[in-house]
Amino acid sequence: MHPDDLLEQLKKTATPRKQNTLDLIHEVCREQYERGSKDFSVATIARIAADRGGPSKGAIHNATGDDYKGLIKAWAEHTGGVTRKVRQVSENPYNALIDKIENPALRSMMNGILAENRQMRREITLLKADDNRVIDMRPQSVEPRDVVQILQASHGLYSTEIEALRHAVSDRLLKDEGWTTDAEGRVFNDAKRAIYKPGYVTAIRKIIGVDGKAKQITGSGDIE
Repeated sequence: MHPDDLLEQLKKTATPRKQNTLDLIHEVCREQYERGSKDFSVATIARIAADRGGPSKGAIHNATGDDYKGLIKAWAEHTGGVTRKVRQVSENPYNALIDKIENPALRSMMNGILAENRQMRREITLLKADDNRVIDMRPQSVEPRDVVQILQASHGLYSTEIEALRHAVSDRLLKDEGWTTDAEGRVFNDAKRAIYKPGYVTAIRKIIGVDGKAKQITGSGDIE
């Protein structure tokens, strides 16, 4: 069905407010087509529409947003566009796997782990190449028991990675996606189905700190 025909059909049973929203989404999709874009993903259409007072991505993904999704899909099919963003596949197989992680916080954490792994492998290669290794057999002094090493929970993370973690559990993201959390750190979607296991929210908040600053972990594992 042509998007114009579908729009008129949907507006027949819609409230005046919903009619205005349908017109806005229809206008945004038309602009995408006129500028030659094939991107008719909900994320892109919602981002443009939200700047004009339209619904958020989470609102469109909710059950009440089926008509909006149907109109966007009609435009994609009519113009040969796509409703999902196409991710560029990296030549590195590890990066290709990370690119498939949609959650920005988890993707950032995995990038950090991969970078640390590459650094360790480089150091091991240098050690193997050194034929004149010297092993120090002298007895080492024992550190007093009351001396502990204090490390930040966010040790090794860049500021952009910490910001990604902060965004992953922010009230704004949860609201936009229609998600809720419980005391055990689970995350539920709008259908009340758990999409992240217990400890997801609490673990990330321990890393970034409740006040937005990284907490510190003592040698005994306690968080200060």
